[in-house]
Amino acid sequence: MKRTSLVFFAALAAGCAGSPASPMQELLPPARATRSSAQGEFLGCPYPRGRVWQRSIAAVKPSAHSAAYIKATIDGGGGGAFLATIPTYEYVNMADNSTPLVTVHPLVYYIKPYSPIPWKSSFYISPLSDAHSLVLQAQRCQYYEGYETTFAPSYGLTMFNNTHVNLKKPFKRPASGALSTSSGIPLGMLAVRPEELTAGVVPHALGWNVVSWSVSGSACVSPAGKRSCTNGAPYLGPASDTPMPWGSHARLRASFDIGNFHREAKIVATAMQTYGLYVYDAGCCNEIVFTDDVNGSPVWTNDDAADLETISPSDLEIVPPP
Repeated sequence: MKRTSLVFFAALAAGCAGSPASPMQELLPPARATRSSAQGEFLGCPYPRGRVWQRSIAAVKPSAHSAAYIKATIDGGGGGAFLATIPTYEYVNMADNSTPLVTVHPLVYYIKPYSPIPWKSSFYISPLSDAHSLVLQAQRCQYYEGYETTFAPSYGLTMFNNTHVNLKKPFKRPASGALSTSSGIPLGMLAVRPEELTAGVVPHALGWNVVSWSVSGSACVSPAGKRSCTNGAPYLGPASDTPMPWGSHARLRASFDIGNFHREAKIVATAMQTYGLYVYDAGCCNEIVFTDDVNGSPVWTNDDAADLETISPSDLEIVPPP
């Protein structure tokens, strides 16, 4: 993620979610009794209707540009192994009808974040430099996600920008990116959550944090925003290449053998083959986004990590956008 009117380099390190910008400044909220969400739920709420979040792409014909996009990603330095964002340094805060609505103050004069949003002083803000804040109003099924979030009792809540998704309504492509992520696709709705691993299935598309400079510096496709939807990093591969647009929908090839993967890695890889993964942001590495929530932290072992690291972009193909 970057500030669209400023240089992006300060935000680059934030894409490597395994490396916080500073030591942990606060602990994650305590987990409640773990439950497995019903298949298809986003913590008790539906995913927006449409072809974006939960459509199986297992049998979809690859894009005519698939091979060119993958080649360009590798040529641009993005051919490395996939990693999981563990520890997540993200947490979905749960709000309800009793949660106060709080004004969101803009961090910069030229961007006005969505406001007001449900907020408590105890809500978790990621200690990474992106300072994401994830809030689900579970009774009304409204989702809010902020970027560069700060909260101080003396001043209130401030964000560089944010996004609001009414989970009860059909998907609508955002007019712009640079919301809570560079692309405008909310990371919390793509993240692997602990109760999904407990249930044994991730029933939605995942999030791919690509390597900066390995994808297009300007082009985007749905579900990314229609404009201002990249981190501004120019593609560094050969000029003859066709770099992949932001928002691209990738899929792990069906021929990739995950039969010997350990439990959690197999669950994630199965979702990569079934629902795919969207290019939502960029940083240091090829990362699959995970998040903590009220059910605790995702179970992820060294064996799972080693399994995921056998997958790289060369094992993917790109399907047409929804």
